[in-house]
Amino acid sequence: MSQSPSQKISECIQAVEHLAKQKMPRQKFFQQFLGLVVQGSQAPAGAIWGVADGQVELHSEVNLQSTGTIADQQRTQKNLKLLGEIVQNSQSVVVGPDSKNAEARATSHLLVFSPIFENKSCVAVLQLFFPEQISQEAQQGLLQFSEHLAGLASLHISGRMAPPIAVDTKEFWESMDRFLLDLHNGLETVQVAACAANDGREILSVDRATIAQKWGHKTRILAVSGQDKVNRKSNLMRKLNKLIQTVYTTGKPFIYEGNLDELAPQVEKQLADYLEESNTRMLAIYPLLYKNREHKAEDKPHEKPAPDHLVGAMVVELLSSKQWDPERRAACELISDHVATAMWNAEEHEKIFLLPLWRGIGKMFRALRGKLLAKTLAVAGVILAAILSLIFIKVDYRANGDGRLMPVVQRDVFAMQDAEVQQIFVTGGQEVKAGQLLVQLKNPQLQTEYLRIQSEIDEKKLLVKAQQAEMEVASQQNRIEEAVRLQGKIAETKIEISSLEEQKEILAERVEKLKVHAPIDGVVATFQIEQLLKNRPVKRGEVLMEVMDPKNEWHLELNVKEKRLGLLLEEQERIKPKKVEVEYVLATDPETTYSAQLSSIATRTSLDQELGNVVRVLAEIDEDQLSELRIGAEVKAKINCGKKRLGYVLFGDAIDFVRIRLWL
Repeated sequence: MSQSPSQKISECIQAVEHLAKQKMPRQKFFQQFLGLVVQGSQAPAGAIWGVADGQVELHSEVNLQSTGTIADQQRTQKNLKLLGEIVQNSQSVVVGPDSKNAEARATSHLLVFSPIFENKSCVAVLQLFFPEQISQEAQQGLLQFSEHLAGLASLHISGRMAPPIAVDTKEFWESMDRFLLDLHNGLETVQVAACAANDGREILSVDRATIAQKWGHKTRILAVSGQDKVNRKSNLMRKLNKLIQTVYTTGKPFIYEGNLDELAPQVEKQLADYLEESNTRMLAIYPLLYKNREHKAEDKPHEKPAPDHLVGAMVVELLSSKQWDPERRAACELISDHVATAMWNAEEHEKIFLLPLWRGIGKMFRALRGKLLAKTLAVAGVILAAILSLIFIKVDYRANGDGRLMPVVQRDVFAMQDAEVQQIFVTGGQEVKAGQLLVQLKNPQLQTEYLRIQSEIDEKKLLVKAQQAEMEVASQQNRIEEAVRLQGKIAETKIEISSLEEQKEILAERVEKLKVHAPIDGVVATFQIEQLLKNRPVKRGEVLMEVMDPKNEWHLELNVKEKRLGLLLEEQERIKPKKVEVEYVLATDPETTYSAQLSSIATRTSLDQELGNVVRVLAEIDEDQLSELRIGAEVKAKINCGKKRLGYVLFGDAIDFVRIRLWL
């Protein structure tokens, strides 16, 4: 039975693809390639012209002499000129009787030209000769046919054509053995997937291999050949993952070789989207089905076999060819079976609870061999001894406190009125007596009010005298009613005078309070009073200065962090009626340590800018220990909180932090 033209063309393309995968000298390839093209296209003649340094020369030809193209020098030059234009434009063209450059032909044939490239440079031109009586539609078909075959030749010359694999060779099975050893040696899904993608790509001689894992009802891509890390958010990976999720659940291989016919609309759209993004020409998706191959128990011969488990999918792609030959298909099915088993075993291994912990423990015990065991036991013994020491050994725990050395008797001097400082009579460090005038304040409004009241009193007194004189005249003239009326006026005015006198006394007291006196005998403890208070407005109750009695008893005023309060109270309660011991050093004499005793603990906390929440603590000192008593001298103190475990003494802050955060 004779073959149709489409069948001949299809066989020609397959033959050229097979040829392009072979390794051979370029001249030999061109000769065999041209023979297949001329035979498949049924062209009367054909030629391949090589291009080197801008010159065109004949490499291979079939029946070229019969066309008359090289019959004489004139026709040869005419054809070479046309070939030069093809090389310059680097595009496939048809030159026939109806073409614009029809006169450029050397013979009366329909000419089809297709450039052949090596690394984007034109290195040869395929020229086919056909009769002129060919329709426009047929011309376009011949152009596409020629262009496609020239593309296969370009891939061969550039070394980008996927070579064939020979599954019946010793080299193939040796590579397969190494691959399977590496594949089944992995116990992590990522490791197994990376091995399957990278080594599988080499064995199958494909352009890209991808491994996807079943992840719930979806899939996720674990490895792509040639990539250390997979960017699952990229458009390419998202479209491929979507396509895998659609086709792999059927449990059957999905193979695309350039034909989108007879595909479900959803699969066709997703496949078209991915092909547009990836430029893939052949794609195969093999479901990874784990098959339970355990032998049936002899006592249960009729037990149903375990169902296959879908663990993922393997995707292989060709970027230069659409042909998925039987050898590569068989090898891919074999590899996908082993990949499914290795993936299943890795997933089962990763399901072990706390696997990293057990693995670390196993490595540790495996390493404890020989001399290393003795060293490890010695180190472990030291660590154990240190831990036991932290738990059972108790040492003194001391709470730190920062503060000052201060007299016990001390008073703040307040402003009794809203006023302005008019005059200061003392300086910092000056000794004062109780009642001594320290500061004179002024309040112009208060003084003005006092003068107004005094003036009003004087006016009322003059009014009383005038009313008394009028009453005497009325009595002498026997105007009894007038005299009685005036007597009432006089009484009313005296009442007003009495009220004004009371206001005057109150104002006098307020005016007197503008004079600030020392509350006790002592020393002015405020430094640079003149700069602080001179002509400054002050509010009622505002502290102007401090007066302290250095001749009386002294003590330490300490700030202790709030979290140490419990330890202080516990120790205070434990040693009653004794007092808690305190050791301190002065900032001016840090080499000498002095002793004191805790006298009182504040009942409320206060805020310190540096320490945060603190508790004020007072400690009695032995004044005879100190050669000099200086008000406000900075001290660093350590308060004995009793015996505590060594671990708490060293790491108490961390332990308290954990207890507070976790309520332990």
